[in-house]
Amino acid sequence: MEGPRESPNAQVVLRYGICSIAVGAKDVLTAFQKEIEDKNLNNVRIRTTGCIGLCSMEPLVDVHVEGLPNVTYHHVTPEMARGIVFHHIQNRTIINEWVIPNV
Repeated sequence: MEGPRESPNAQVVLRYGICSIAVGAKDVLTAFQKEIEDKNLNNVRIRTTGCIGLCSMEPLVDVHVEGLPNVTYHHVTPEMARGIVFHHIQNRTIINEWVIPNV
């Protein structure tokens, strides 16, 4: 039987201002928390921070995975949050279609 899958040291930073909350950031946060807990990814930290002025692209999520470039995902949904955990954090594959370039 396989044990929990190890993840690299990673941090997920959800922009959690009023504009982000209004378009679903609470559900995105819950999805990240549940996915990370369900997969027993103890090396992944989640934090929230304020707005950076890109309200039309909220919810925004910065993902920092050791050894990979830092990226910001935009218009993140709970389904995308699960995909980010699986593809980006666990399998170290950035989902380029969801990334804001140069942020």
